[in-house]
Amino acid sequence: MSAAHRNTSPEDRDSEPRNSAQLEAGRVHFGVKWTAISLFALRFGRLFTTIVLARILTREMFGLVTLSMAFIMAFQALRDVGFGHAYVQRKGLGPEEDQRAASTVFWVTSVLNVGMFCVGFAIAPYAAEQFPKLEGLTPILRGTFAVLLIEAFSMAPTAILQKRLDFGHVAAGEMVGVALNAVFSIALACAGAGAWSIVLGTLGARLCQTLTVIRFAAWTPRCEFDRGLAREMFGFGKYLWGTSLLGASNKIVDKLLLGRIAGDAALGVYGNAYNLCTTASKPLYSIVLRVAFPTMSRIQDDVGALRAGFMRATSGIALLTVPLAVGLALTASDFVVTVYGANWADMAPLTRVLAFYGLVMSIASVSGPVLMATGRPRALFFFTLAGQVLLIGLLVAAGGHGTLGIAWAVLVAALLAEGAGFIWAASRVGLDLAAAFAPIARSASAALVMGAVVRGVQWLVGEAVHPALRLTLAVIAGVATFGAAAYALNRRDLEDALSDLRSVAGAKGRAKDDPSAIGV
Repeated sequence: MSAAHRNTSPEDRDSEPRNSAQLEAGRVHFGVKWTAISLFALRFGRLFTTIVLARILTREMFGLVTLSMAFIMAFQALRDVGFGHAYVQRKGLGPEEDQRAASTVFWVTSVLNVGMFCVGFAIAPYAAEQFPKLEGLTPILRGTFAVLLIEAFSMAPTAILQKRLDFGHVAAGEMVGVALNAVFSIALACAGAGAWSIVLGTLGARLCQTLTVIRFAAWTPRCEFDRGLAREMFGFGKYLWGTSLLGASNKIVDKLLLGRIAGDAALGVYGNAYNLCTTASKPLYSIVLRVAFPTMSRIQDDVGALRAGFMRATSGIALLTVPLAVGLALTASDFVVTVYGANWADMAPLTRVLAFYGLVMSIASVSGPVLMATGRPRALFFFTLAGQVLLIGLLVAAGGHGTLGIAWAVLVAALLAEGAGFIWAASRVGLDLAAAFAPIARSASAALVMGAVVRGVQWLVGEAVHPALRLTLAVIAGVATFGAAAYALNRRDLEDALSDLRSVAGAKGRAKDDPSAIGV
């Protein structure tokens, strides 16, 4: 025992665990704060940019970009090999070993990114031939693949910041990216760049974001590669790699099918509806993954703490996304016409279905970090694989029913596969079926009351009123009703969520007090 510890009073020693827990909670709240700010700014910034571009560009242009982004998503899933998550999950690394591990991650992911770009650039003409209804796809694909070259230099620095729980600087890079993406894309669209306005805007913004993250990480890779560490990280990350690849496939197979059978205009409408309905679910998933995964990795041996975190996250997400999905489904027609314009009115039926897909994916986001942090990436992989097989089967059956049939196939597959994964993750932290779904049921009961009121307002106002006014009245009534219903039916969850929001909003300082972290 050190002299410093011998001279510490029993009261001080008793306070050490409490101080450590308070410090950890503060770091988590700070991470949630800045991650939420950046990711919601990212998603709503992109939504704002898309809405503005929808009034400038044609459906066909959006269809080209939607398909090219589907290809890039598949290649991004291939290039990681799960090394980033494996690096974050590893505990007990000293500074020198941590440096070697980070350098190993950098060289593996950089080589893979460059290789993926070369492959994508070469196969672009052959890929475009598979979609004869989309003209001018080859150059758009090749331009989009350049994102891989830029991201080759950002993956390791981002993983380092996440391992430090230094989410504020990750957030800063993303906010730089979303602001510049809006500026570049809208300016280029106004200048007549067409579909290239989205591609070039994305590339310019991603470059600035990458440079920002590199600057904040304050880390330089060494010319060293640890084969032993690489094998260990691949042993953990291979299932996450497979999960990421299958997850990407789940998100693109519907768009590939539409691009082949329906053409660019239908794909543009579907892509915009899909992006609208996942505006909340994507940042929520990223928040849970970025913050909950490294945090849960630190408490992976404490089942009680994992259970409490699982329940808290589920109730908070349900309080936000259940009313959002119900409200969007009920007001889809007025929302689309008011925000996107009358020429996008056929987005509304898709929005009513995909709104609940966004809800399912939001709530299911808590499953992955639990299974990853507790060393069960294999289970996560097989649940995702089952979902992929189910989705393909449903898409084949629904392909003849157009975009709406495909939307239903996507929703049903997600509901079954993600629901099973959620139940399995809940059982890993000692929750039965009723306990796991109780927070969702409480939010759903309040949302049903809200839905009845919104329908009543729409009926009273009638069709003679302008859609924008009808939408405004429905939103005001819905928000007020859900707040009152949640307070009456779900008061404890609401108070917990508000308490968490206050803690997150008041969190200050940088989470850089871990002496084992490299570059600190």
